[in-house]
Amino acid sequence: MNNGFHEPAHRAADLVAFLRERYTEQRRTAVEQRLQHWQREVAELNAKQAVVDNCERWSLIAGEVGRRVAERSAAGLGVEPAEALEAARLDGCATAMIHVVATLALPYQRHPGYREAWRPPPGP
Repeated sequence: MNNGFHEPAHRAADLVAFLRERYTEQRRTAVEQRLQHWQREVAELNAKQAVVDNCERWSLIAGEVGRRVAERSAAGLGVEPAEALEAARLDGCATAMIHVVATLALPYQRHPGYREAWRPPPGP
């Protein structure tokens, strides 16, 4: 059953893997070539990596809570309003993190592994 709650984990997985690969490549290049400001570049990549890791965690948690709510609902079991609200809150947080990570991926849009589906919607 697809109630939408487990979508963030599905949407984030490939994007997270794509960005991890790009950041690993950039770190390796910066260190190997001893670019003038390689330490600063690596620190910036590490900060971006932390955002990507956070996105993955939020997505997995939201997906798991949403899956439990959907299973209980499909089985005809009651779902506490607080549990449903928490699932919706986590889903919203995961969706926001995916948007941030999709924005971080924009500089790689010309990379052959980039998917147009990852592009964040245009701003207001």
